[in-house]
Amino acid sequence: MHAGSRPQRQVEQRGAQDSGQAGLPNRGVDDDDTWVIRTLRQHEPAAVHTQLPVVWHRASGNRVFDRRGRSWLDWTSGILTANAGHSPDSVVNAVISQARQGLLHAYMFPTAVRARVVRSLAELTGFPQSVLFTTGAEAVEAAIKISRSRASAHGRDRAVVVTFDGAFHGRTLGAQLAGGLPAQRYWLPDCDEAFLRVPYPVEGSRWDSGVLDHALEQAGVSAEDVACVLAELYQGSSLRKMEPTAARNLREWCDRHDALLVFDEVQSGFGRTGSLFAYERTGVRPDLLLCGKGISGSLPVSAVLVADTACTEHLRPGELTNTHGGNPVSLAAVEANLALFADGRLVEAAACRGAQLAEGLAQWAARSPGREVVGAHGMVAGVAFRSPDGTFGREQARLLVAECAQRGLLLCAPAGLDGTMVKIMPPLTTTEADLGEGLARFGVAADAVQHR
Repeated sequence: MHAGSRPQRQVEQRGAQDSGQAGLPNRGVDDDDTWVIRTLRQHEPAAVHTQLPVVWHRASGNRVFDRRGRSWLDWTSGILTANAGHSPDSVVNAVISQARQGLLHAYMFPTAVRARVVRSLAELTGFPQSVLFTTGAEAVEAAIKISRSRASAHGRDRAVVVTFDGAFHGRTLGAQLAGGLPAQRYWLPDCDEAFLRVPYPVEGSRWDSGVLDHALEQAGVSAEDVACVLAELYQGSSLRKMEPTAARNLREWCDRHDALLVFDEVQSGFGRTGSLFAYERTGVRPDLLLCGKGISGSLPVSAVLVADTACTEHLRPGELTNTHGGNPVSLAAVEANLALFADGRLVEAAACRGAQLAEGLAQWAARSPGREVVGAHGMVAGVAFRSPDGTFGREQARLLVAECAQRGLLLCAPAGLDGTMVKIMPPLTTTEADLGEGLARFGVAADAVQHR
């Protein structure tokens, strides 16, 4: 043992005491929260810390609680994850049951729960094949791999991936090379010749595939060199929505040039926009559909859904394996969560409550100059404050989030639109009364911020 070091058991006991989990009866709950925040800031880089210092202790339905029992109406859904609400009984029970079975990990060895999940995904979505991962970025990377290796197998050495300005597909290397946010790509190497970004087909823009053809010509890329077109149906960074006719044009273009059409619905999937998937409202079916977040409602799972198994035939065994994609406990959560979407009621609720949210925010914006709703798609919306010079303001957005928290309404820190957009993402289980209450608190908080 190193001189001056303490036995491991002593260190563990001290850690438990410091965390408020063992003894220290004179210590208050607020001190526990202070310890959590101080310790995280001490042992994690500042780049991790973006949210308000609200220490989550538990979450249920559409509410988040701290250790004292104080609660907040949740307008975060854990970033578009808890679509079916926080901690549904069926999901909690499934996780407990799987853990008690005594199987916490199985790598890629076959398990019954994995078989049930991939079958359920096929039955629910109509995509016959799926590949399971843990994060949305992993699913994006896998889709790029599937598309580029397919193109290479067909003799396309360049295998270019077409993406869109303003896109966000994750924070890993390939996902950010595919992304279209320059501020997030500053750290990347200058090796993205295989990625071509084109203008996003915003709703109402009359975008057609000629825009894509022109961009390819300018870049000196043949259409036959394109492996896939990767797109969000609405962009998480700005809430810009794709023009439905553009989606159809993209489908026709990809069919004409034997390229895969990939829709990233990690954020928009599982009822968030008022349909099970946003692509359903376009009448266009992608070749690869990327899922995450709402697929489990809780634990880290993502998936690439494959419309035609020929898309993956060229891959060698082992090329899509990963350590935790088949995790039994996580997949137990997926299985139970998928069952909550089977009868369509959650999706119907999202459409109904989404209309209420859009109407409430429109009324909110009309009550005072400078307020703007930058997007509303089912149960996701964004607002910003526009300054007299026409730009969006960061400070008011930041103050609004803090003021809402003081009034029992929890929002994520401003993001998108260069950090000026306040994103609103309630669980789909939010009731009419609770949404009305949230809108009222939101309005009072905004008034307080603007009239300071």
